[in-house]
Amino acid sequence: MTDYATADYYTDTSLVEDPHAYFRFLREQGPVARLPHRNVVAITGYDEAVQVMLDTEHFSSINAVTGPIPGLPFEPQGDDISDQLEAHRSKIAFADQVVTVDGQRHLDLRSVMATLFTPSRLKALEPSLASTADALIDEFIKDGKVDLPKQYGCPYATLMIADLLGIPPEGRKRFRDVIDNAVPAPVDPSGNMSFQDNPLIAIGKDIFKYIAKRRLLNKPILRPIARALGLIGKTTDMGTEDILTELALSKFPDGSTPSLTDLTGLGAFLFGAGQDTTNRLLANAFRVLAEDQALQSELRANPARIPDFIEELLRFDGSVKSGGRMCKKTVTIGGVEIKAGTTLLLTHMGANRDPRRFENPDHFDINRKKAKEHLAFGRGAHTCIGSPLARSEVRVSIERLLARLGNIRLSEAHHGPEGARHFDYENTYILRAMKELHLEFDAIPA
Repeated sequence: MTDYATADYYTDTSLVEDPHAYFRFLREQGPVARLPHRNVVAITGYDEAVQVMLDTEHFSSINAVTGPIPGLPFEPQGDDISDQLEAHRSKIAFADQVVTVDGQRHLDLRSVMATLFTPSRLKALEPSLASTADALIDEFIKDGKVDLPKQYGCPYATLMIADLLGIPPEGRKRFRDVIDNAVPAPVDPSGNMSFQDNPLIAIGKDIFKYIAKRRLLNKPILRPIARALGLIGKTTDMGTEDILTELALSKFPDGSTPSLTDLTGLGAFLFGAGQDTTNRLLANAFRVLAEDQALQSELRANPARIPDFIEELLRFDGSVKSGGRMCKKTVTIGGVEIKAGTTLLLTHMGANRDPRRFENPDHFDINRKKAKEHLAFGRGAHTCIGSPLARSEVRVSIERLLARLGNIRLSEAHHGPEGARHFDYENTYILRAMKELHLEFDAIPA
């Protein structure tokens, strides 16, 4: 049995299967608790997590992806290391991404992403959500069984982000192959973690080429010829028909032009974050539904309840376990002094089961009144901008899967009999990510 008091969250793979138990142990030490390794303080309390998420004066998102690994490239000095962090940002892995930058730089990058998530654009994407779902279901419905993450969740999320970004058809298969089985922020027992093999780097290279090409073709001297040849989209009331062109020509709020590197990073980030959120949440959803036939039948008969189910699922077992924060100014949270230079383990999953906020938090309750107050998508400046799309993708997927698959149940050959279930999870300290979810079902006649 794992000794939670001495375990290293970032290298101990025994914590992957049931992080809820570990976070419960930490919360028993207090909503803010110091860990035994790496100068990390864990935040498992709901109110304390919200306080940190909203406090951009004392906390930076610079290590949101990496946490305490590989550590700061400098020795923190004093009670305010804000200037030191910025001076060394280029030496910190992924510290140039929209999820890790702060202040005006973050607002600028987020403003570009916001053009992709307008209500009109998401509404226009709705028919594709359903048609893509049905096309993927067609691939396995005759089998009477499916490995949901591999055969549905991963390709579905990848294709929908490709639709959102306007990736050409020839690029979609490559992106699907690259992103398949990708695992961000892996838990590595050896402690020798590398971020250089991240699949988003390969995706970023392709996105760079797409956007660079469109910037070139939109030069005044080339634009008429490019449009005549159909190489770039025409302007419409919603922007351009070619979303990549719209990204290529986007401006920051002050009128300045984002660099190609800026736009490449945004595109790659959207692929990674969008794919993971939807795929992993769908697997968690159908683990619940496969083990609760009454709830499954209720949602099949009354799809209007699916949004309530999703909100409680996000609270109960969402896609994100944790993220990093860096204390840049010494401050006290929950009665614990946190010195500048300390990494925070911000546990979205732990906070979502804080009994001070949610009654009987380990129980799944579709009728829970406060479920929408969960922190699965964060809070404050770094609230997930893609959450409306993620909710829509999961809602439509559940609707279509329940409409076409009856009596959905877990494969006992893969996951064991009732009372002795077992599931394998990806070794990552950021995501709650099942490797496989083998389901059996009875096809519902059209």
